[in-house]
Amino acid sequence: QARIDADVMSNALNAERSRWRNRFSVIESNLQKRKQDISSAHGEGFSLVTSKLQIPEKQETCSDNVSDLVDCYLANPEQVLRCNKVAQSFDSCVNKALSTR
Repeated sequence: QARIDADVMSNALNAERSRWRNRFSVIESNLQKRKQDISSAHGEGFSLVTSKLQIPEKQETCSDNVSDLVDCYLANPEQVLRCNKVAQSFDSCVNKALSTR
């Protein structure tokens, strides 16, 4: 009798494991499908937004003036007023760039 009960319990346990494996497999499959759907929707949304927006190209503004100013400050760490003309040139360049936008 004990052997029969053990076999019945073992079969029931195996059946329950199989049921849960199948259930997890279905859940995992559904999650993968949702992940693909979300990824696809994100890609489509991103494409739609970028097609409607004009993203300006990044432009270097006054890069020569910036390097001249940095060089001047590095060369004159104790006397930054010597860089006044270079700073004014940089300021003029920035103002000109802003006014043309």
